[in-house]
Amino acid sequence: MAKQTVIESPPVNVYESSDQLTVAIPIPGAHHDTVRVNLEGHQLTVDAEARYPQEQQHYIQHEWTVGTSHRVIELPKPVRASGAKAMLTHGILTISLPIGREEGSERIRIPVTEPPVHQGQPH
Repeated sequence: MAKQTVIESPPVNVYESSDQLTVAIPIPGAHHDTVRVNLEGHQLTVDAEARYPQEQQHYIQHEWTVGTSHRVIELPKPVRASGAKAMLTHGILTISLPIGREEGSERIRIPVTEPPVHQGQPH
C-alpha cells in the first residue's frame, strides 16, 4: 500500500530579544535526526519528517497530520551562522540566530539537538 505524502507548511513564530532572532516551529512527531535546518543569507529553510504511531487509526476527528513538512522563512534582519543553535523540545523546534552580518552567504546547515531524557530517581 502506497503511503500518501502530504507536505505541510507549519506555522512560525519569529521574535527578537538579546541581540538574537528566535524562530519557533511546532513539528509534532519529529526527532532531531529527521529535521534539517539550513541558513542561506536572510533565508532559513526547515525540512522535517514526523512520525506518529497512531496515524493509521480509525479517526472520529482528525485535524492534524504527520508526514513531511517544509517551511522557508525570510528573516527580517541579517544573522550570523556562527553561534546559531537549533533545539527540538516537546515537538517545538526553536532556532536561535545571533543578529549581525557575516562574510559569505553560502548555505550553512545548523545541527538540531534534543535535550537529554531525564530518568526518574529511585526512591
